[in-house]
Amino acid sequence: MSNPSSDDLSVLLVFDGRSDRDLLYRWLTESDGFTPRVPETDADPFAGDFDVCLLDVDGTRAHGDALSAYRKSTSTYHPTLLYVAERFGDPGAALARLDSAGDHVDETVAAPIRQAALARRLRALARARSLSTELAASRDRLERLVRHLPDAVFVCRDGVVTYANPAAESLLAVEPSTLEGRPLADLVPAVDADAVTAALTAAGTAGRGGPIETTLTRAVISDTDGGVADDSAASSTTGPADSRPVPVEMTTIDVGEGDVQVVAHDLRERREREERLALYRRAMDEATVGITIADHTDDDEPLIYANNTFKGLTGLGDDQILGHNPRLLQTDATDVESIARLRRAIDAGEEESVVLLNRREDGRMWYNALDISPIRNDDGGVTHYLGFQRDVTDRVARDQRLTVLDRVLRHNIRNRLNVVLGYADHIDGVIEAYAGGDGPDAKTDTVDVEALRADVDRIRTAALDVLDLSDSARKFREDVVDIEDADAVDAAAVVEEVTARLAAANDDAAVRLSLPDRRVCVSGAAPLMLAVEELIANALEHVPAPTVTVSLSVDGDDAVLRVADDGPGVTPDSRTPLEYGAETPTEHGQGIGLWLVRWSVDAAGGTVRYEESSGGGAAVVARLPLVDDCSDDAGE
Repeated sequence: MSNPSSDDLSVLLVFDGRSDRDLLYRWLTESDGFTPRVPETDADPFAGDFDVCLLDVDGTRAHGDALSAYRKSTSTYHPTLLYVAERFGDPGAALARLDSAGDHVDETVAAPIRQAALARRLRALARARSLSTELAASRDRLERLVRHLPDAVFVCRDGVVTYANPAAESLLAVEPSTLEGRPLADLVPAVDADAVTAALTAAGTAGRGGPIETTLTRAVISDTDGGVADDSAASSTTGPADSRPVPVEMTTIDVGEGDVQVVAHDLRERREREERLALYRRAMDEATVGITIADHTDDDEPLIYANNTFKGLTGLGDDQILGHNPRLLQTDATDVESIARLRRAIDAGEEESVVLLNRREDGRMWYNALDISPIRNDDGGVTHYLGFQRDVTDRVARDQRLTVLDRVLRHNIRNRLNVVLGYADHIDGVIEAYAGGDGPDAKTDTVDVEALRADVDRIRTAALDVLDLSDSARKFREDVVDIEDADAVDAAAVVEEVTARLAAANDDAAVRLSLPDRRVCVSGAAPLMLAVEELIANALEHVPAPTVTVSLSVDGDDAVLRVADDGPGVTPDSRTPLEYGAETPTEHGQGIGLWLVRWSVDAAGGTVRYEESSGGGAAVVARLPLVDDCSDDAGE
């Protein structure tokens, strides 16, 4: 026989018959892979560890109680093999005579027996022990996992709780004895009892049920007398009892042999997180500034969120915003340097603030004060960009008015006053010459009266230009800027009245008017009247014997006013108010008239643009939003 090794099977021989024991002991000693041993004392024959216990009939009868106690004291499986000598006859009959001691026998082997057959039987029992040990270890791991699982776990049979892990005890603040033997449906509100029962049934038939959301509360746990379980039943490790409902997500799983495992995930943290997120979402949705979030991980940086204010600012819906880059709001007139600044900041992952000219869904321009800020992940990388938008059109419009009026004062009025001063000096010189004495300033006897009259006419013209500028600014301030009420007015009546008045004052002009055969209601008589006056007066003033075509029509939700002439058109620099809405040091209009048109139409909530007239001249098209019905005397 080879030397015993740690891999040899340890076989304990508990025999009353010495001859049989010695024979089997010798066989095992001679066989490879076995280490036989005999009890050291009869008082404790199963002391020490072994893989398989080999007993004879008398040994089993004598030590049956000790074997039973040993097997109950150990958590691992120790298989037993009963050797039945020939004198005991049939193994079944021998087992029957052992009474309760035979309950601890796993297999029998009867004499005569061959050495190889005995070895096979012992190895088979050893494999069973090994598998049992692995299964027990696995079971222990699973039990530890369930015990330490943060989710509450119940095991139910026929809907009744047979086991609850510590998390379940903590969740309900009760001892396990309070939960075991109680129907699971009793732990939830009555309104959810049927759903829980259905989930348990689904686990038994389909292997899994749920998840369903319900609540668990110890307030529904009654004692055997029908009262609520005493708070003192709560274990000291679970903290103070709490009868408030605990929201849970419950899933049922069939674990075999009629048992159903119920996992109840505590939803309080998730609900609190969802409530915080919902609060943040409501705060963003209802904020008085536009808020957007763009996905920086996507090359096109599409918007993934836009609040209600942003939608109101742009006139766009979710389907037109989400998934699109914010550049969709830009126009051809949007300042390219501001866009470049924005792009550089985004590429560098930095904050930036710019004012951009944007276009609403209805075509109206507005100035967007945009602030962007990067959102970073835990590694510091930019994943999103947060944008804040404010409509600063009124502020920009005020700045524009100041800029335009400053230009008018510095250029137009100064130029005209220089004309006045120049011709006044000339007239003064003529007077001095006429009234002078001897010498170089000798009195002249003649005065060129026609030349003086021409000078006076030039002075008068310049003065009237200054008065016109002042009157235009006054009318804009009084009729547009300071207006508080914007009652609905019939645009057709306003256009007809203004056109007729100006045509009557210009006999050499051909003024054509086209009006719809319906009422066209827009907001504000004063802005509309000022715009119509400026457009028609501009055409009548700058074109000799002009043909001016004035038309008003309806296109969708807009009233469309078009004033066209057959003159030379408007120079590019003078179109600035209509095409860009802002002046630069190198691009500005020559007068204030078209600015008044632009501001008036803006005040009425409309848009205005320049286009070439079919007659070769200029055409200005204003679109004003239609409003509800207007009164008969509106605009009078």
